[in-house]
Amino acid sequence: MPEYDIAIIGAGAAGLAAAIFAGEEAERAGVNLKIALLDGAKKPGAKILVSGGGRCNVTNEKVSPDDYCGGSAKIIRNVLRSFDEQQTIHWMENLGVSLKLEPTGKYFPLTNTARSVLDALLQRVDEVGVQRLFGYRVSNIGRVTAGVGDAGGAAHWRITNAIDSTTITAHTLIISTGGQALPKSGSDGA
Repeated sequence: MPEYDIAIIGAGAAGLAAAIFAGEEAERAGVNLKIALLDGAKKPGAKILVSGGGRCNVTNEKVSPDDYCGGSAKIIRNVLRSFDEQQTIHWMENLGVSLKLEPTGKYFPLTNTARSVLDALLQRVDEVGVQRLFGYRVSNIGRVTAGVGDAGGAAHWRITNAIDSTTITAHTLIISTGGQALPKSGSDGA
């Protein structure tokens, strides 16, 4: 049973970003972490590819908590303070995606194609050593309490694949499966 330090379920925009940030932080700290990025789709990022009419609206000139429906305005405000529009633009450019501001106040890649954004994210996932487990449709997540012989004595998560019943474990679990905005893309709420 493969064991990971971190498993991230969902390889959409949030999951890809989480994988990249985790891998980069491990590099900065000089720690060798085993990180897995799981997604039910064999080719993830379908919603990225259709966003902005296939051009991928990366961010807007100005983003505020009022732009979001649902959720806590305080939490949204804190997230936006910790990673605002300018940081998003800078991050994309560091990934090799140059952006342009359109008169509508939206930022799109200079290439005018969402594929360049997805490709840059996937490339960085590989560069920071995250293992891709695509086509891994999670059917069960269980918390396992550490036993006497377990390394470090830490509890962990057991994650089962619906397709072939294989299982992996992870000490830390990030769930970034998104909502049900586009069920045919895999975001079906399962």
